[in-house]
This record gives sequence, structure tokens and C-alpha cells, in this order.
Amino acid sequence: MKRYLVFFLKVFVTVALAYVVFRNIAKTPGFDSGDLESILSHIKIWPLIVALLCLFLSNFTGCWQWKKLLETQGVRLTYFHVFRLYFVGLFFNNFMPGNVGGDVKKVYDIRVQGGVDSVGAGLTATFFDRLFGFFFLTLLALGVGTLFFIHDPAQRVFVLPSLWAFLGFCVLFATIFSRRIGNGVGKLLALVLPEKITSRFFRMLERFRSFRIWKLWGSLFLLSTVTQILRVLVHYFCGLALGLDIAVSWYFFYIPLVALVSALPISIGGFGPRELLAQSLFARAGVPVLESVIVQLLAYLAGLIVSLLGAIFFLLDNGKKLKK
Repeated sequence: MKRYLVFFLKVFVTVALAYVVFRNIAKTPGFDSGDLESILSHIKIWPLIVALLCLFLSNFTGCWQWKKLLETQGVRLTYFHVFRLYFVGLFFNNFMPGNVGGDVKKVYDIRVQGGVDSVGAGLTATFFDRLFGFFFLTLLALGVGTLFFIHDPAQRVFVLPSLWAFLGFCVLFATIFSRRIGNGVGKLLALVLPEKITSRFFRMLERFRSFRIWKLWGSLFLLSTVTQILRVLVHYFCGLALGLDIAVSWYFFYIPLVALVSALPISIGGFGPRELLAQSLFARAGVPVLESVIVQLLAYLAGLIVSLLGAIFFLLDNGKKLKK
């Protein structure tokens, strides 16, 4: 009953916020129902092809990063094997809450491939992979905001969310990697949580501390640089497909905030919160509300198309299991 209630609450949030997005579009002065048809009929194809290519390449480097984290946890699989699991997870992310539900599928597959002992390893590597991606996106937004928008009073306020998120990640990393801080937090949790949960917390901290390798962090920064820049460029090229003439810096400033909000497990597939926030932010760059929503939907469609490779891998694996 609790599971169904949570699901229906997420459906309600998705529908409610989608309605707000639609209402904002309908209230635009001079809006006509034919505007959507006009925009879609003038979409340029080549920027969409470049967007698909950027997203596909970003998944190669993202998969490589996940593989490095798995190897640090003692899970050693070939790159092609990890590649298959990674894309299956991407496919499930399109339909599960918060755009992170596919990560659960990845952890499950790691358990199946590596045995019961690999559950903690798969969970730790997958969680840290997603965590580091969000951290780097936040760092990217903070850097771009400081360089290009800090002197603009209208945009300066949006540097603060990136700053607070960055500081929050720093505190989280300190908790994860510092034994003194981590043990202190664990003792505080033990005062209010059952022993079973706190013991799992301490075991997770021990696994995270295996990532305290400077060479690994150098690789993570390099791979995340390529991965996250390519993923932001996906939105930029979707904007070019619609004919939007705004600097790429706007995307590097706003899209990380949109990505963080869409990852919250409060809606289905990130729908609703993602479009509503993008609509509000890009309006400050002079982008009409309808176009800002279409950019997000095109980026989502690009992700769905690329992740179809994961659906093929999933069906092939299931076919082999049925034959056995």
C-alpha cells in the first residue's frame, strides 16, 4: 500500500507541474495553438544529429568512469560487459522516478554478475558515480556563473544555489572520506536510528574510503569534464535546432540546476520539475516559454533514442535466459 501511495503521489506531482508548465505557455501574450506546429515544422535536423552524437559519446566516457569505480571496489568486468549494463540502466532511467531508478537496475545486474558479495560494491560505485557527476555539474555551473554572470544583478542570485550545492557536496565528501568526521556522524545517527541501519552506514563509509586515491580522482575529473560538457552541449544543440540564438554559457549556467532538480525522486522520469524550472530560468535569457520546454523535451527524446541500445541489450539477455 505504501509503495502504491508513493507512486501515485509522484504521478500527481508530475501531472500538476506539467499543468503549470502548460498554463504558463497558454498565458503567453499572443500564443496560438499553431505556434507549436510552426516551431516543430522549422526544426533543423543537423543540430539534432550532433546532439545525439554528443550524448552517445558522453555515455562512452560515463561508462568508463563507472567501470573504474567498480574496479576500485573489486568488481572486474570487461568494458563491453559494463557497457551493456550501463546502457540498460540508462534505458530504465527514462521511466523510473527521479531519473535515477535505472541505477537500481545497474546495482541488481552487478549483483547477478558478481554474486551476493558484490551488492555493496555495485551500490557504492553506482552511487558515487552519480554523486560525482552532480558534483562536477555543480562545479561547472559555479565556475561559469562566477566568470560570466556574477556582475549581472539579475543573474547573480542563481550563483548562490550552485555555491550552496557545491559546499554541500564538500561537506558530504568530508563525511565520506574523513574517518573522524564520518565516525562522528555515524555516532549521531546511532542515537536516533536502529543499529542495523547505522552498521550499514559504517560499512558503506569503509567502501567509500577505497576511493581515496589521487590517481583515481584525476581520472574522475578528466572523464567527468568530457562527460558533463557533452551532456550540457546536448541541450545547446537542441536549442540550435529550434533556432535559439543565445550563448552556450547560459546552458552551462542553468542546465546543471535543472539536472539536479530533475534527479529528485518526486516525479516520473523527471517530468514536470525539469520543464517548469527550465521554463523559469531560460525566460531570463530571453527564451520564450514554449521553446524552453521543447528544448528539454528534445533533449529527453535524444536520451530515449540513445538508450534504446540498452533496451536491445535487455531483450537479448532476457531471450538468452528464456532459452536456457
